[in-house]
Amino acid sequence: MSNVNWVTFTIVLALFCVVTLVGFAAARWRRAENMMHLHEWGLGGRNFGTFIAWFLLGGDLYTAYTFIAVPAAVFGAGAVTGFFAVSYTIIVFPIALIFLPRLWSIARTHSYVTSADFIRGRYGSRGLSLATAFTGILALLPYIALQLVGIQAVLTVMGVGTSSHNRYVNDLPLFVAFAVLAIYTYVSGLRAPALIAFIKDTLVYVMIIVAVLYIPTRVGM
Repeated sequence: MSNVNWVTFTIVLALFCVVTLVGFAAARWRRAENMMHLHEWGLGGRNFGTFIAWFLLGGDLYTAYTFIAVPAAVFGAGAVTGFFAVSYTIIVFPIALIFLPRLWSIARTHSYVTSADFIRGRYGSRGLSLATAFTGILALLPYIALQLVGIQAVLTVMGVGTSSHNRYVNDLPLFVAFAVLAIYTYVSGLRAPALIAFIKDTLVYVMIIVAVLYIPTRVGM
């Protein structure tokens, strides 16, 4: 533990505890009659308004991918490798703004929860809806792995998990973080990331303010 940056570690640990408490407390926020219903667990009971949804989307869009993976790709392999994210965003957002409102309207009318539900209702094919659900799960696995790599990078910068030659010991903090995340997500469903998004987005704003106002003074600009 001699390599640990204790100031940074203390701040991150405090934030981790706050996020964990909020994640578990979210189960009592707008309490569901039965959390075992998929629309309660996966959609927050369909009770999120524009304000909450805005924060939730911000928390989903600005992740370790945004702040670590893309800048690292640009730094390590050049602009051609990393700037695909810029063009990708420019293309995806207009498409989403055109088609998703209509999809939302149909899903609300027919009480669809997942894309597989929509496919089943639209085409009447159980096999196609199952393939859609399975494809969605597979597509998310690399993204989850990317978030874990981002967490590992943050831990490494703090000096956590670098003192032992045992790989499992070094990765233990990552396993703990992932286990806590998985448990409060299971307990609270979408309510957990919705509440945590308020904390995350606030930290993003603080980071932007620091980057714009403080960092230039440190590099002589």
